[in-house]
This record gives sequence, structure tokens and C-alpha cells, in this order.
Amino acid sequence: MRPYGMGVLAVVVAGGLSAGCGGGTTSSGGFEVAITGEELQNVGTLCAVKGNATNAGNVTAQVDLTYEARNATGGTIGTSTASFQVAGFSNFEFSNAKGNNLGQPSSTVFTNNLSCSGISSFKRTRTDIKKA
Repeated sequence: MRPYGMGVLAVVVAGGLSAGCGGGTTSSGGFEVAITGEELQNVGTLCAVKGNATNAGNVTAQVDLTYEARNATGGTIGTSTASFQVAGFSNFEFSNAKGNNLGQPSSTVFTNNLSCSGISSFKRTRTDIKKA
């Protein structure tokens, strides 16, 4: 007979990963980052993604995300990336207007000079979260 708690833990972890979370442990603690509130952001005539990253652990995490812009038929028409660090027990609001730890925009504009009005939808295609 399997202990009740183990089955629940597996469901929570699997559900969290599909929702845009990532985490890990180190000898000095752990990190668990959730990505939420993703939306398109006008950058002049161009477009980027903005959102929130919340770290529930005590270790700073490096977050790298990739997004695809889609047209009305679902075809990929451009890509954008976001790259930043989230300190332990904190929130980072990433956007093209907010710099990352390297002094660059924490979210890049979509390739192909896309405007937000030219994007029907967007999708995060890569979530890489590791110890900074």
C-alpha cells in the first residue's frame, strides 16, 4: 500500500511544472519560482512579454524563458526571450522596460519587428530555472 502523502506530492509537483514553475535545492537551501501574469507589452511600435516571477525559496534563481508569437492560424511568426534573476523570497516583474542583472532588458522584443496588434496569441515554449 502506498502512503497517501506520496501520491499527493507527485500530483502537486507535476501540476506545478506544467503551470510554469521550476525549482531545485542546493547545500545552502532551495528555490521554487512560479511565472504568472504573462501578457503582451507595447514597446513603441514593437512588442515584448511582461510578467511576474515569484521565488518562494531562499536561493537566488536564474530564469530563462522563450516565447513564440502566433498568427491567427497558429503559425509561429516571431520569438522573444526573457532572462533575469529572482532573489530568494521575492518577486521580479520582468518586462522590456526593466533591466536584468546584466543591465539588459529582462524581456526582449519579438523578432521580425512585430507589433502587439500583429500577434494573435503567444505561448511560452521554454522555461529554464536554475540556481544563479
